[in-house]
Amino acid sequence: MGILKGAQKIYFVGIGGIGMSGLARLLHLQGKDVSGSDLNATELTRDLGLEGVKVTIGHVALPEVDLLVYSEAVPKTDPQRLEAKERGIEEMNYFDALGDFAEDYRLLAVAGTHGKTTTVAMLALILTEAGCDPTVLVGTKVREFEGKNIRLGEGDLMLVEACEYRRDFLSLNPALLGVTNIELDHMDYYKDLFDYRSAFEELSEQTEETIWPDDYSEYSGELSVPGEHNLMNAGLAAHMARRLGVPEAAIATALASFAGTWRRFEYKGEMNGAPVIDDYAHHPTEIRATLSAAAEEFPNRNIIAVFQPHQYSRTIALLDEFASSFEGASEIIIPGIYEVRDTEVDKNRINAESFVSEIKKNHMNVKFIDGLDATAKHLRENLGQDDLLLIMGAGSIDTLHNLLL
Repeated sequence: MGILKGAQKIYFVGIGGIGMSGLARLLHLQGKDVSGSDLNATELTRDLGLEGVKVTIGHVALPEVDLLVYSEAVPKTDPQRLEAKERGIEEMNYFDALGDFAEDYRLLAVAGTHGKTTTVAMLALILTEAGCDPTVLVGTKVREFEGKNIRLGEGDLMLVEACEYRRDFLSLNPALLGVTNIELDHMDYYKDLFDYRSAFEELSEQTEETIWPDDYSEYSGELSVPGEHNLMNAGLAAHMARRLGVPEAAIATALASFAGTWRRFEYKGEMNGAPVIDDYAHHPTEIRATLSAAAEEFPNRNIIAVFQPHQYSRTIALLDEFASSFEGASEIIIPGIYEVRDTEVDKNRINAESFVSEIKKNHMNVKFIDGLDATAKHLRENLGQDDLLLIMGAGSIDTLHNLLL
């Protein structure tokens, strides 16, 4: 029996993360005594509290627990981790805990630089439509899962995202792995594209069957969400479902009804007559795809793109690609760079103003507005009915629509 399965009282440090919150939910539904903490209150921490998981904000003394599960973002010097060490409480990181949890299932995983979340959500709906009753942990909220990022089923299949950061997905041993695409990311860890690709090859070596990007093509049926990238996501989801013996009718029905997920080209409402779209895009390829989808869905509007770069090291490493990725936007607003896992060296090499200067080499109508509050004020005063507001990024920018709507 693994450490996770043997524990009854489990504490999550960083419980507000999308993966951490999902695993906490699954264990709670299985009858475990689950609690946790996070530095900030979010939609996810509030939802967990409403579901009966005790969540505290900030550093507090640990309750009596058997196991502490910590997020990748929580350092060894975290007060609660130090307390756990002093008290002899066993610890494991999120990815090891997920691997432990998944041992009871025939594991299906989706890996890749872009599109993991949407592909997992699509495949989850296909498997549900086909009556497979899967257990699912996905990196977004799904309408069909009552707005949650998990589904606890009674079948033998479990479907998860496989995150490549620090080779964390090597804690998994999938029966079937689908790879969306491979494009260099996480440059604070990987040395180059060869190093990055090697991680996926390592995961494939411990997988029964792998579907690589060249093994499938875009799905040609009806799809409710815009963008060529979503056709590719649907293509992989359909291909994986076929390898599992799912009937074509179930695949077509599920994909035709798929209406998108949280922060994936998500319509939030209107302000001053302008539709507001929120998206997780934080890589140049994702920005291009999202802008293309916006132009396809709203062909006669001026696209006002608000983008918050995520991580200084990523911004530096992909600077040229970022600078040329905003084709189709009428105006670009940069409210600052979101700091995560960054060093002082990285922060001294670039700032929001110099990032804007690079974009101006390709796109003149770009400006730096310091902070989300000031950005919201500017938008309230300038957004009009001929515009479309496109909010993009993986950091705190997910709160901008709340300031506006």
